[in-house]
Amino acid sequence: MANLEISKVNKDSGEITGTMSLDVRAYAIAEPKGRVKGYANVNIDGMFAVNGISIVEGKNGLFVSMPQVKDSKGDFRDVAHPVTAEGREALNKAVLSEFSAALDAMVVQKESTVQKMREAAAAAKGQSAPAAGKEPKDKKKTGPEL
Repeated sequence: MANLEISKVNKDSGEITGTMSLDVRAYAIAEPKGRVKGYANVNIDGMFAVNGISIVEGKNGLFVSMPQVKDSKGDFRDVAHPVTAEGREALNKAVLSEFSAALDAMVVQKESTVQKMREAAAAAKGQSAPAAGKEPKDKKKTGPEL
C-alpha cells in the first residue's frame, strides 16, 4: 500500500492550501486474459474510497480507468473521477506506481514458489535442489523418458 501526500492548490490564486493523502492498494492479475492488467482501490484523506479502478493496457502503455456504469443509452459513465487535471495526474501516478510495486512483488512470489517446488521435488527424490534456473550437471539430456 502506498500513502502519498499531495498538495491542495487553490484554482484561482494558485496558492497551496493544504495537503491531501492518497492511500493506494493495487493488485496485479497473475494471468491477464485481456487488456485489464490489474485493479486498484484508493482512499482519499481517510474519508472517501474509490474501489474498482482498472489498470488497462492501451496503445500507448498502461492507463488508469475509473469505475464505470452503463447508462440507459448504452454509454459508459465514470462513477467517480478526478475533477482537475492535477488531481488526475496525481491519481494516475500513485496508482501506476503502486501497480508496478505489485507486479514486482508477484514476480518475487512466483520465483520463490518455483524454488520451493524444486526443493520439495528434490527432497522427495532424496537429492538436494539445484539452484534456481540451473540444471544438474550430471544429468544428460537423452530425450523423453519412457
